Amino acid sequence: MRIKHRFAFSVKEIGVMRFLATKEIKPDTSYGIAVFEIFEDNENFDATLSFMKSCNVPKISTAVYTHEEISTAKWLTARSSWRSLYPHPRDDFGFRFTTYDATDYCEKAKGDDGMLHWCGKGLVQKENFVLEKEPNWGPRNFLMINCIEDELFISPKAEAVLRSSDLTGYDIRDVMNKKGNVMNGVKQLFVKGCLAEGLCENAIEEKLTCPKCGFIKYIPKAGANCFRKEIFEGVQEDIVKTKEQFGGGGCSSQIIVTHKFYDVITKVKLDRGLVFEPVELI
Repeated sequence: MRIKHRFAFSVKEIGVMRFLATKEIKPDTSYGIAVFEIFEDNENFDATLSFMKSCNVPKISTAVYTHEEISTAKWLTARSSWRSLYPHPRDDFGFRFTTYDATDYCEKAKGDDGMLHWCGKGLVQKENFVLEKEPNWGPRNFLMINCIEDELFISPKAEAVLRSSDLTGYDIRDVMNKKGNVMNGVKQLFVKGCLAEGLCENAIEEKLTCPKCGFIKYIPKAGANCFRKEIFEGVQEDIVKTKEQFGGGGCSSQIIVTHKFYDVITKVKLDRGLVFEPVELI
Protein backbone atom coordinates (compact mmCIF):
# COMPACT_ATOMS: atom_id res chain seq x y z
CA MET A 1 0.00 0.00 0.00
CA ARG A 2 1.11 3.52 -0.80
CA ILE A 3 -0.52 6.77 0.31
CA LYS A 4 -1.10 9.39 -2.37
CA HIS A 5 -1.92 13.05 -1.74
CA ARG A 6 -3.65 15.27 -4.29
CA PHE A 7 -3.25 19.05 -4.05
CA ALA A 8 -5.25 21.67 -5.98
CA PHE A 9 -4.72 25.43 -5.99
CA SER A 10 -5.03 28.54 -8.14
CA VAL A 11 -2.59 28.94 -11.02
CA LYS A 12 -2.13 32.51 -9.73
CA GLU A 13 -0.28 31.18 -6.66
CA ILE A 14 3.11 32.08 -8.11
CA GLY A 15 4.98 31.28 -4.89
CA VAL A 16 3.60 27.74 -4.88
CA MET A 17 4.41 27.24 -8.54
CA ARG A 18 7.99 28.39 -7.97
CA PHE A 19 8.43 26.08 -4.99
CA LEU A 20 7.18 23.08 -6.96
CA ALA A 21 9.57 23.90 -9.78
CA THR A 22 12.48 23.58 -7.33
CA LYS A 23 11.25 20.05 -6.54
CA GLU A 24 10.76 19.23 -10.22
CA ILE A 25 7.02 18.83 -9.69
CA LYS A 26 4.94 20.00 -12.64
CA PRO A 27 1.23 20.51 -11.84
CA ASP A 28 -1.50 19.90 -14.39
CA THR A 29 -3.02 23.29 -15.27
CA SER A 30 -5.23 22.18 -18.15
CA TYR A 31 -8.50 22.81 -16.25
CA GLY A 32 -7.78 26.33 -15.06
CA ILE A 33 -6.48 25.22 -11.67
CA ALA A 34 -3.17 23.63 -10.73
CA VAL A 35 -3.33 20.00 -9.60
CA PHE A 36 -0.60 17.55 -8.68
CA GLU A 37 -0.25 14.26 -6.83
CA ILE A 38 2.61 13.02 -4.71
CA PHE A 39 3.20 9.77 -2.83
CA GLU A 40 4.44 9.71 0.75
CA ASP A 41 7.48 7.67 -0.26
CA ASN A 42 8.65 10.44 -2.60
CA GLU A 43 11.89 11.96 -1.35
CA ASN A 44 10.36 15.45 -1.64
CA PHE A 45 7.13 14.60 0.18
CA ASP A 46 7.95 15.98 3.65
CA ALA A 47 9.18 19.31 2.34
CA THR A 48 6.28 19.58 -0.08
CA LEU A 49 3.67 18.76 2.57
CA SER A 50 5.15 21.31 4.96
CA PHE A 51 5.17 24.04 2.33
CA MET A 52 1.64 23.34 1.13
CA LYS A 53 0.38 23.41 4.71
CA SER A 54 2.02 26.81 5.23
CA CYS A 55 0.11 28.06 2.18
CA ASN A 56 -3.19 26.52 3.34
CA VAL A 57 -3.49 24.42 0.20
CA PRO A 58 -6.03 21.62 0.77
CA LYS A 59 -5.31 18.00 -0.07
CA ILE A 60 -7.17 14.75 -0.59
CA SER A 61 -5.42 11.59 0.56
CA THR A 62 -6.07 8.14 -0.87
CA ALA A 63 -4.51 4.70 -0.53
CA VAL A 64 -3.23 2.78 -3.54
CA TYR A 65 -3.18 -0.98 -3.00
CA THR A 66 -1.41 -3.78 -4.81
CA HIS A 67 -3.38 -6.50 -6.57
CA GLU A 68 -2.13 -9.00 -3.99
CA GLU A 69 -3.40 -6.89 -1.08
CA ILE A 70 -6.85 -6.72 -2.64
CA SER A 71 -6.98 -10.34 -3.81
CA THR A 72 -6.14 -11.72 -0.35
CA ALA A 73 -8.56 -9.54 1.67
CA LYS A 74 -11.60 -11.26 3.19
CA TRP A 75 -13.52 -7.99 3.41
CA LEU A 76 -13.21 -4.79 1.39
CA THR A 77 -14.74 -1.35 1.45
CA ALA A 78 -16.55 -0.46 -1.78
CA ARG A 79 -17.45 2.87 -3.35
CA SER A 80 -17.87 4.34 -6.79
CA SER A 81 -15.47 6.96 -8.08
CA TRP A 82 -18.12 7.95 -10.64
CA ARG A 83 -20.48 10.61 -9.28
CA SER A 84 -23.40 11.92 -11.32
CA LEU A 85 -26.92 13.33 -10.93
CA TYR A 86 -28.67 14.55 -7.78
CA PRO A 87 -31.48 13.23 -5.60
CA HIS A 88 -34.74 15.16 -5.90
CA PRO A 89 -36.25 17.37 -4.62
CA ARG A 90 -32.86 19.05 -4.99
CA ASP A 91 -33.75 22.59 -3.85
CA ASP A 92 -32.80 23.14 -0.20
CA PHE A 93 -31.91 19.43 -0.06
CA GLY A 94 -35.59 18.63 0.11
CA PHE A 95 -34.92 14.92 -0.51
CA ARG A 96 -33.88 14.66 3.13
CA PHE A 97 -37.54 15.00 4.10
CA THR A 98 -39.16 13.04 1.25
CA THR A 99 -36.78 10.13 0.62
CA TYR A 100 -35.84 9.87 4.30
CA ASP A 101 -37.64 9.75 7.63
CA ALA A 102 -36.17 12.81 9.33
CA THR A 103 -37.85 12.32 12.72
CA ASP A 104 -34.50 12.03 14.52
CA TYR A 105 -32.52 14.17 12.08
CA CYS A 106 -29.94 16.56 13.50
CA GLU A 107 -28.73 18.96 10.80
CA LYS A 108 -26.34 21.43 12.43
CA ALA A 109 -25.62 23.38 15.58
CA LYS A 110 -23.41 26.19 16.80
CA GLY A 111 -20.67 25.06 19.18
CA ASP A 112 -19.05 26.77 22.15
CA ASP A 113 -16.39 28.00 19.73
CA GLY A 114 -19.04 29.99 17.86
CA MET A 115 -18.55 27.88 14.76
CA LEU A 116 -21.32 26.08 12.91
CA HIS A 117 -20.96 22.30 13.14
CA TRP A 118 -22.68 20.04 10.61
CA CYS A 119 -24.04 16.81 12.05
CA GLY A 120 -26.29 14.84 9.68
CA LYS A 121 -27.29 12.08 12.09
CA GLY A 122 -30.66 10.35 12.01
CA LEU A 123 -31.85 10.09 8.40
CA VAL A 124 -33.49 6.71 7.64
CA GLN A 125 -34.58 5.89 4.10
CA LYS A 126 -38.35 5.44 3.79
CA GLU A 127 -39.09 6.01 0.08
CA ASN A 128 -37.48 5.28 -3.26
CA PHE A 129 -34.94 7.75 -4.59
CA VAL A 130 -36.06 10.22 -7.25
CA LEU A 131 -33.72 11.28 -10.07
CA GLU A 132 -34.21 13.82 -12.83
CA LYS A 133 -33.05 11.41 -15.52
CA GLU A 134 -31.38 8.04 -16.00
CA PRO A 135 -27.58 7.83 -15.81
CA ASN A 136 -25.54 7.72 -18.99
CA TRP A 137 -23.84 4.46 -18.02
CA GLY A 138 -21.40 4.07 -20.90
CA PRO A 139 -18.92 1.34 -19.81
CA ARG A 140 -19.78 1.78 -16.11
CA ASN A 141 -22.29 -0.14 -14.01
CA PHE A 142 -22.12 1.34 -10.49
CA LEU A 143 -22.87 4.93 -9.53
CA MET A 144 -22.94 7.12 -6.46
CA ILE A 145 -25.16 10.19 -6.84
CA ASN A 146 -24.11 13.59 -5.54
CA CYS A 147 -24.92 14.40 -1.89
CA ILE A 148 -25.33 10.70 -1.01
CA GLU A 149 -22.11 9.02 0.13
CA ASP A 150 -23.32 5.56 1.16
CA GLU A 151 -25.71 4.32 -1.51
CA LEU A 152 -24.87 2.51 -4.75
CA PHE A 153 -26.98 2.66 -7.89
CA ILE A 154 -26.67 0.00 -10.57
CA SER A 155 -27.14 -0.45 -14.32
CA PRO A 156 -29.48 -3.04 -15.89
CA LYS A 157 -26.43 -5.21 -16.61
CA ALA A 158 -25.32 -5.13 -12.96
CA GLU A 159 -28.90 -5.77 -11.85
CA ALA A 160 -29.08 -8.92 -13.99
CA VAL A 161 -25.79 -10.25 -12.59
CA LEU A 162 -26.75 -9.56 -8.98
CA ARG A 163 -30.24 -11.07 -9.33
CA SER A 164 -28.78 -14.27 -10.80
CA SER A 165 -26.05 -14.57 -8.15
CA ASP A 166 -26.35 -16.12 -4.69
CA LEU A 167 -24.96 -13.00 -3.01
CA THR A 168 -26.90 -11.79 0.03
CA GLY A 169 -27.42 -8.68 2.13
CA TYR A 170 -29.23 -6.37 -0.27
CA ASP A 171 -32.49 -5.54 -1.96
CA ILE A 172 -32.77 -4.08 -5.44
CA ARG A 173 -35.11 -1.11 -5.24
CA ASP A 174 -36.80 0.95 -7.93
CA VAL A 175 -35.71 4.50 -8.67
CA MET A 176 -38.38 6.99 -9.72
CA ASN A 177 -38.42 9.94 -12.08
CA LYS A 178 -39.92 13.29 -11.07
CA LYS A 179 -43.32 12.26 -12.47
CA GLY A 180 -43.44 9.30 -10.10
CA ASN A 181 -42.75 6.65 -12.73
CA VAL A 182 -40.30 3.78 -12.28
CA MET A 183 -37.07 4.17 -14.24
CA ASN A 184 -36.03 1.12 -16.25
CA GLY A 185 -32.38 2.04 -16.62
CA VAL A 186 -31.30 2.39 -12.98
CA LYS A 187 -31.93 0.67 -9.64
CA GLN A 188 -30.72 1.23 -6.07
CA LEU A 189 -28.60 -1.46 -4.44
CA PHE A 190 -30.12 -1.14 -0.96
CA VAL A 191 -27.88 -2.56 1.79
CA LYS A 192 -30.09 -4.12 4.46
CA GLY A 193 -27.80 -4.59 7.46
CA CYS A 194 -25.00 -2.97 9.40
CA LEU A 195 -22.17 -4.21 11.58
CA ALA A 196 -21.71 -3.57 15.27
CA GLU A 197 -19.35 -0.75 16.20
CA GLY A 198 -15.75 -1.81 15.80
CA LEU A 199 -13.65 0.93 14.21
CA CYS A 200 -10.09 0.85 15.55
CA GLU A 201 -8.57 3.99 17.05
CA ASN A 202 -5.61 3.93 14.67
CA ALA A 203 -8.05 4.29 11.73
CA ILE A 204 -9.30 7.67 12.98
CA GLU A 205 -7.86 10.95 11.75
CA GLU A 206 -10.34 13.07 13.69
CA LYS A 207 -13.46 12.69 15.84
CA LEU A 208 -16.25 15.21 15.33
CA THR A 209 -18.82 15.59 18.12
CA CYS A 210 -22.09 17.38 17.50
CA PRO A 211 -22.54 20.15 20.12
CA LYS A 212 -26.33 19.68 19.97
CA CYS A 213 -26.99 15.92 20.10
CA GLY A 214 -23.55 14.58 21.08
CA PHE A 215 -23.34 12.24 18.09
CA ILE A 216 -19.77 11.31 17.12
CA LYS A 217 -18.68 10.84 13.52
CA TYR A 218 -15.22 10.35 12.12
CA ILE A 219 -12.72 11.53 9.56
CA PRO A 220 -10.84 8.34 8.61
CA LYS A 221 -7.15 8.04 7.85
CA ALA A 222 -6.26 7.11 4.29
CA GLY A 223 -5.28 3.46 4.09
CA ALA A 224 -6.37 2.65 7.63
CA ASN A 225 -9.53 0.54 7.19
CA CYS A 226 -9.04 -1.20 10.52
CA PHE A 227 -11.89 -2.89 12.40
CA ARG A 228 -12.09 -5.34 15.27
CA LYS A 229 -12.38 -8.82 13.78
CA GLU A 230 -15.06 -9.95 16.23
CA ILE A 231 -17.69 -7.69 14.65
CA PHE A 232 -17.44 -9.80 11.46
CA GLU A 233 -17.88 -13.12 13.26
CA GLY A 234 -21.15 -14.76 12.29
CA VAL A 235 -21.91 -12.22 9.56
CA GLN A 236 -23.53 -14.13 6.68
CA GLU A 237 -24.30 -11.25 4.33
CA ASP A 238 -22.02 -10.34 1.43
CA ILE A 239 -22.59 -6.61 1.75
CA VAL A 240 -23.11 -4.55 4.92
CA LYS A 241 -22.67 -1.02 6.21
CA THR A 242 -20.63 0.22 9.11
CA LYS A 243 -22.38 1.33 12.28
CA GLU A 244 -19.95 4.24 12.44
CA GLN A 245 -20.66 7.35 10.40
CA PHE A 246 -18.07 9.40 8.56
CA GLY A 247 -17.80 12.84 6.98
CA GLY A 248 -17.19 16.51 7.63
CA GLY A 249 -20.26 18.21 6.20
CA GLY A 250 -22.53 15.21 5.91
CA CYS A 251 -22.81 11.88 7.63
CA SER A 252 -22.51 8.48 5.94
CA SER A 253 -21.56 4.87 6.54
CA GLN A 254 -18.93 2.87 4.73
CA ILE A 255 -20.06 -0.01 2.52
CA ILE A 256 -18.17 -3.26 3.13
CA VAL A 257 -18.34 -6.36 0.93
CA THR A 258 -17.00 -9.90 1.07
CA HIS A 259 -14.32 -11.13 -1.30
CA LYS A 260 -17.05 -13.26 -2.86
CA PHE A 261 -18.94 -10.10 -3.82
CA TYR A 262 -15.73 -8.66 -5.25
CA ASP A 263 -15.15 -11.83 -7.30
CA VAL A 264 -18.66 -11.86 -8.74
CA ILE A 265 -18.37 -8.25 -9.90
CA THR A 266 -14.81 -8.37 -11.22
CA LYS A 267 -15.08 -11.69 -13.05
CA VAL A 268 -17.74 -10.26 -15.35
CA LYS A 269 -15.86 -6.94 -15.58
CA LEU A 270 -18.50 -4.76 -13.96
CA ASP A 271 -16.00 -3.01 -11.70
CA ARG A 272 -15.05 -0.03 -13.84
CA GLY A 273 -15.23 3.01 -11.55
CA LEU A 274 -15.58 0.90 -8.42
CA VAL A 275 -12.93 1.36 -5.75
CA PHE A 276 -12.23 -1.58 -3.45
CA GLU A 277 -9.94 -1.23 -0.44
CA PRO A 278 -8.90 -4.06 1.90
CA VAL A 279 -10.28 -4.10 5.43
CA GLU A 280 -7.73 -4.98 8.09
CA LEU A 281 -9.13 -7.13 10.89
CA ILE A 282 -7.50 -6.56 14.28
